[in-house]
Amino acid sequence: MTRQRRDKLLPADQLDEVIGALYADAEAMGWEHQAIAEKTRQYARWVQDERVGQVLTRYMPAEAARAWIKDGPMKEFRNARRGAGRYAEFGQASVTGPDDVVRYALGEGWHIVDDHVGVKPFHCEAEHEGRQAFVTWGQAAKFRHLVWAALRWAVDHKGRAVIVVTDSAERPTPEDEAAWHKRVAERCGLQVAHMRERLAPARFGG
Repeated sequence: MTRQRRDKLLPADQLDEVIGALYADAEAMGWEHQAIAEKTRQYARWVQDERVGQVLTRYMPAEAARAWIKDGPMKEFRNARRGAGRYAEFGQASVTGPDDVVRYALGEGWHIVDDHVGVKPFHCEAEHEGRQAFVTWGQAAKFRHLVWAALRWAVDHKGRAVIVVTDSAERPTPEDEAAWHKRVAERCGLQVAHMRERLAPARFGG
């Protein structure tokens, strides 16, 4: 499941190599768990890196290259790992992708409409034998955004609206918080499920 990228800053093959290098490094260092200070240092390293910055600076100044790295591929890194967003085709490390979430939320036989997955928060429409449903998912910290996304869809559509709270092995949702999620969803006429998200070792840039 991919979305066509619109980057036209440099030739497509060079762009693919740059993003592949960025994501391979980010995966290796556990980017999502790094402090802001370490991420800042890594941006500086990438600007000097022959696989990244030295390619980008053929087409733009160094400061612009840093901004492009930060606001482009790395802003989308978390989405890409989960098979969604602008750079979804690079998101080969995620074991738990959108299709997995939909299957978990709705059961077998459902498929994502037009292979389209939205972000902020993650969401999609799905269908099965003429039935419609909406699934939105993300971490517990984003629960209120998930509720709002599901409510907005449910107001204008018939069908199930399901919220999936994705947990990590390291940070599962506490039982009392999960129970509260269920009460809120029931009060709003929505469904909620909690799913353990798993990520495989890096496969970027290979």
